[in-house]
Amino acid sequence: MSFQSAKQASGSGNREAKGFLFLITILLLPFLIQYTYRALFYIPKKIVLPVTYLNDTCEAKKEYDSYNYPTKAAAFTGAAKSSNKVTRTYTSVELNAADSATLETLPGIGPAFASRIIKYRTLLGGYLKVEQLKEVYGMPEETYERIKPLCTISATNVKMIAAEALWKTPYKFYHPYLSKELKAAINAKQKSEAYSEAALRALIEVSDARLGLYMGW
Repeated sequence: MSFQSAKQASGSGNREAKGFLFLITILLLPFLIQYTYRALFYIPKKIVLPVTYLNDTCEAKKEYDSYNYPTKAAAFTGAAKSSNKVTRTYTSVELNAADSATLETLPGIGPAFASRIIKYRTLLGGYLKVEQLKEVYGMPEETYERIKPLCTISATNVKMIAAEALWKTPYKFYHPYLSKELKAAINAKQKSEAYSEAALRALIEVSDARLGLYMGW
C-alpha cells in the first residue's frame, strides 16, 4: 500500500467521523435547548389539591366562604334556641294497678325497673306505702325521689294476712317481711299457748314491724 492511498483512506475515515458527530449534535440539540430553557427561565407552578376533611361520622365538614360565616347574632340565637329545654309533663301512677308500660312513663323507669316493681308488688301482695319502692332491688335514691310525687296507692286489692291464720299455720305463708326465724318463733309459741294477738304482735315487732301493715295493724 502506497503513502498516497493510506492518506486517502485516512481522510475518508475522518469525514465519516465528522459526519457522525454532526448528526449526533443535530439530534441532541432540541433536548439541549429544552433543558437549558427550563434551567434558566422555567418557574414551576404551585399545584393546590382540594382536601376534604371528614368528621367522626365520615361526613364532609361544612366549610363556609368568607362571606358566609355565621354572625355573632346568629350564633347567639342558635345558642338561645339550644338552651330552651323541652319540659315534659308526667301523670300520676297508681302502683297497685299499673302495668309495665304505665310504669315506664315515670322518669328514670325503664323496662327492667318496671318489671322489678311489678315482681316485688306480687311478692308483697300489693304496695301499702310509696316508700316501699325503695325496697325494689337496685332502686337508686335519686330515681325514687323523682317518682315519689307521681305515685299513688290504692289498698283496695292488697292481699292482707289474717293474724289468726298466721298463728295457726305460719309455714303456709310466704311474704318478704315474714322470715324463717319468725315462722319458727310463731310455731313454737302456738304450741305452748292459745292464739293471742298481743303475743303475735310482740313476735312481729321483734322480727320485722313492717309485717304488721299486712295484718291491718
